Amino acid sequence: MDLFCIENILNLAQRKQRKKIVVAGKNNSFAVDAVLQSRKMGFGDPIFCGKEFSGLKTKETILFDDSDAKHALEKAIGMVNYGKADILLNTNPLTSESLDLAAGTNSSNSRVANYINIFASPKEHRLTLFTDTLINPNPGIKEKIGIINNSIPVADVLGIKNPNIAALAPVEFVNPAIKSTMDAAILSKMSQRGQFVRNVVVEGPLAMDNAESAIAARQKGVESIVPGNVDIYLFPDVESANITAQFLSFVFQVKLCGILTGIGIPMVVQSSLEQNDSWIYNIALAVLMLKAD
Repeated sequence: MDLFCIENILNLAQRKQRKKIVVAGKNNSFAVDAVLQSRKMGFGDPIFCGKEFSGLKTKETILFDDSDAKHALEKAIGMVNYGKADILLNTNPLTSESLDLAAGTNSSNSRVANYINIFASPKEHRLTLFTDTLINPNPGIKEKIGIINNSIPVADVLGIKNPNIAALAPVEFVNPAIKSTMDAAILSKMSQRGQFVRNVVVEGPLAMDNAESAIAARQKGVESIVPGNVDIYLFPDVESANITAQFLSFVFQVKLCGILTGIGIPMVVQSSLEQNDSWIYNIALAVLMLKAD
């Protein structure tokens, strides 16, 4: 399938069996419209949780209709953990409290959480991932290993089987005084030795100019298949990742969607980087990330 258009994420989700999506948090009209749209498209079956949704215009299943948004979210997380729902849609802005609440109820809470944004690159004519745009302020090498391992399955469900990963830094030369270059070099060597969950090629450190251009990379002495052919951009910290995403979203009006990984349960949220219509794509990504039917 040609995945140049981000809308094709919806087409992929429509091939999956319908999933139960429990919705909790504030009554966000854009999120509600999206989850109802997922039902029309055949991959979602919404269940609303809490009194916030008592005023919906359509007749929907509403559980715990006497619970406020906070307690409804706690109960919704329990529904996912006990198999009564497949996916949690958290309509609230993501906070450390809700993140800890979701991660703390699952045996997988030792994993690194990260947020992955996805956009269609007009230059490379394919979907491209970049991370971490939301969670880890200044990830160390251990966290970056986890971020890469979390990102590989996301690429896989989008048809990117052996992703090329650019470990970004301010410069392309290893400099002991610049931590991001040291981390990138370690990650690159790890990929050469097959130390990630799947076969990937991590190249780094790469400055953005030689990540984007094979010619620029060769001029700097970097010989690799990754420059000019990047599937996943691994940023050195959340500041650089978030600012880059803001630039794409707000200046160039690039459509972004995203997925939260590494917390142990499928939870759909929306980053402030994304437009209101990203909810449906985020839901579709969560459906794709569930175990194969």
